[in-house]
Amino acid sequence: MKLTEKQLLILTIVIPAVLAIVLAGVGFFVFSKDIAKVNKDIADVSKKIQDEKNRLSEMGKLEERLKKLESEREALHALLPTKEDASYENFVDTLTRFSREAGVKLSSALADEGAGGPPGQQAAQFDKISYSLQIQGDFFQVLNYIYLLETYQRFIQVNKFNLRPSGPVSADKATLYNMDLKVTSYVYKDQEKKQ
Repeated sequence: MKLTEKQLLILTIVIPAVLAIVLAGVGFFVFSKDIAKVNKDIADVSKKIQDEKNRLSEMGKLEERLKKLESEREALHALLPTKEDASYENFVDTLTRFSREAGVKLSSALADEGAGGPPGQQAAQFDKISYSLQIQGDFFQVLNYIYLLETYQRFIQVNKFNLRPSGPVSADKATLYNMDLKVTSYVYKDQEKKQ
């Protein structure tokens, strides 16, 4: 049996083309589920990558905020030190340094015992400490001393003072004054011991 040209053309071109189309259709149907799963996995991984990038960005912002808060805490710590930082000796050293700068004589600096007041009247994080001071100097020296106290980086409040002439006049003919001062400051309570 001899095939005509037309039959030969059908056998060599059309049938293989139809078979290729059928196989492609079957392959697409079989692999379309796998392709959909791979596309879903790619989308999930892309979303996870974006979420991690967002978290990383947020972490950077939080680190900057933490640095800012730490610097603010350090500034506040200078205003209100802990009890260890605000020991009697350290505070008296500061008061003595101010007396030298103002030119007054600091004759007494005593911590007032029990001056913190009832516990219900204070903030839970702070202890109130008070000191009684006695200084001597001319009027402007005394004012300068009070100015140094009230403008110091640490919070110090002059609550009460009593100014009176001391009697003798200094060598430069300026009247000397004795001043009794009551000053108050606060310190952070030791939070570690409470916990």
